[in-house]
Amino acid sequence: MIKHISFDLWMTLIQSHPEFKLKRAQLIADMFGIKDKEAKDIDSFVRSVDKVFDRKNMISGQKLSANVMYCKVLQKVVPDAQAVTLDNAIELRKKSDELFIEYPPVFLNENIPHILSELKKDGYTINLSSNTGFIEGDILRPTLSRMGIIDYFDFLVFSDEINASKPSSYFFQTVFENAHVDKHEILHIGDNPKADYQGAKSFGFDALLITNNNYTIDDVKRKL
Repeated sequence: MIKHISFDLWMTLIQSHPEFKLKRAQLIADMFGIKDKEAKDIDSFVRSVDKVFDRKNMISGQKLSANVMYCKVLQKVVPDAQAVTLDNAIELRKKSDELFIEYPPVFLNENIPHILSELKKDGYTINLSSNTGFIEGDILRPTLSRMGIIDYFDFLVFSDEINASKPSSYFFQTVFENAHVDKHEILHIGDNPKADYQGAKSFGFDALLITNNNYTIDDVKRKL
């Protein structure tokens, strides 16, 4: 019998604001005087770095910082790559975080607040289990508060705050220790077959893989 539900964040509960990524790419161009690349091309570099680091984190089980990720982006797009410093990356991260607040994420679908509300009404405890990339926990917490859903969660686990990424056992152990129920009483819900579904199942949780962005409370309840 399921008593606790763990939710992935990106592409399970929320997705990026439709304008954010191109705005961030233009920010990079403006900050570093990049004239030979369009915003869409810079955005492609950013996305490729995100994917590479996501794979690295999943394989190592750890979490490389957003500052390191932005440093790698700048080394790819700034004409004089050798002149890029960590301070440049830190400043870019600060400006990007401000832009993220200006262009906040949106719910994956309109059912998300209802899903969380219904599960809490039914007596389940809930947590957030998120691998982070360019946007880390210190920015995501207030963002979730402004979106009006943070109070549905009994606790939040961000990979940058525990230096562990799904599907590592350490990440799921952190969830388990805070849920205060048996492993078989935890359902993890997420969209990544390896990080979310296989990782949770391997650790001993039940799991639900999100394959339809328009999922509803009924889809969740069928697993409970």
